Amino acid sequence: MIPNTPEPILNLLHEIGEVGGKGTYLVGGFVRDLLLKRPSLDIDIVVEGDAVQIANAVCERWNGTLDAHPQFGTATVTPADVNLPKVDFVTARRETYRGAGTLPTVARGTITDDLRRRDFSINTLAMCLDTSAFGEIVDKTGGLDDLKSGTIRVLHKHSFTDDPTRIFRACRYAGRYGFCIPETDTVLMREALPILAQLSGERIRNEIDRILIEKNAPEIVAHLTRLDVWNTLFQGWNISTTFACDFMNVEQAITWTSTHLTNEKFQPELVRWMAFFGTDLPIYQIEALSFRLVLEHQLQRLISRAQASQQQVSLEQVTQDTFAKLGISLSDDATLAQQSGKWWTVDPKNMATYVCGDGNLYRIETPLTTYKHLQQTLATLQETAKPSEIYQLLKPYPIEALALGYVDTIQPKWKREKIKNYLFVQRKIKPLITGKDLIAFGEKPSQTFETQLWKLFAAQLDGEINKKEEAYTRLRSFV
Repeated sequence: MIPNTPEPILNLLHEIGEVGGKGTYLVGGFVRDLLLKRPSLDIDIVVEGDAVQIANAVCERWNGTLDAHPQFGTATVTPADVNLPKVDFVTARRETYRGAGTLPTVARGTITDDLRRRDFSINTLAMCLDTSAFGEIVDKTGGLDDLKSGTIRVLHKHSFTDDPTRIFRACRYAGRYGFCIPETDTVLMREALPILAQLSGERIRNEIDRILIEKNAPEIVAHLTRLDVWNTLFQGWNISTTFACDFMNVEQAITWTSTHLTNEKFQPELVRWMAFFGTDLPIYQIEALSFRLVLEHQLQRLISRAQASQQQVSLEQVTQDTFAKLGISLSDDATLAQQSGKWWTVDPKNMATYVCGDGNLYRIETPLTTYKHLQQTLATLQETAKPSEIYQLLKPYPIEALALGYVDTIQPKWKREKIKNYLFVQRKIKPLITGKDLIAFGEKPSQTFETQLWKLFAAQLDGEINKKEEAYTRLRSFV
């Protein structure tokens, strides 16, 4: 019997066992964390039989809601009692891999099959839920011994080549629990690195996302660095030596923003990635990684299909000669690769990244470069700068970058205060004079029109004008 199980969860598990009967098991992380006396609400149930049928019966008993996927033999039950966690049900299965790094082929199996398909021995523990054997632990792979010794161990020598994302997970569990990875497994991880580099950007990004929300993320990242994971994924990708400090800033920025800017649209994941990339990584690499890992980015068109055609260039099959005909010189170190139906080119010597798709040539634009840009901007900021000058400097940056800049104690206090004042006050100031006012005044939209609007607003920010009448007086002086 697993000790220290909260009574509501214990009752919930008893009810599942009563409905499911023999062949119903609590598996995976929940069992592992209960044995480690760590809280967990991630309840996974494996059924040797029809998991959807059992889930439906449990749902009726709890007056809950059911999200079923019969074609996959899975279902999720959300109890009516909001104090209880949702429960995932899955039919016991076995998996086979047709090739290294591919997704597995799945078929129905036994609890033994289901446990042996998992990643590490500490995740293969199961607990019987049927009333005749409730609480008995099923251990087919030595998981209990590894849990006691603090060891992250795969189940067979092909585990990392079958699924290279397990390299990330092994380091994540080691960092989370303070466990060790045997040297034999470390060797297997290094052997699987070439296959890891072939995975889709989404799969890699998802694993890094999970790492960046861990409390011990710096230790996990450092372990992966020692394995040369980052340089394997993208040549020249080096993690900043200040990442541990930057990660602390991330947590402070997220906490500070959630407390002081409660009504703002704020994306914590962007802050984490900004700090992860750091300020040492060149901008072209951040752009390239944003495309490679399918992070937030936009493609800004440089040359259209029509423009390329006028120069008798096709951007469907891209070579170095293609760029030369367009007047873009690529170095010999430039690489060409395909992803999601597009060609992407990274040129380290010229520090440029390009994407070709649909016959167009693009540059990559991503908010993840804004923190690095902000650092450069803050280096030029003078303590005597006028409010209008600060407004112009900080306006291009998203809240995520500004929040990181504000909590960064490397910055002088006066710079941080200017960021804070911009966030709290300046960016919320409404212009006394708008474009409609200028049109009513007899002005026509033009470049001069925009200049006049900014001059009036700058004077307002600097406290030179405080009323609309004063703004009109200033406008007359312009005209």
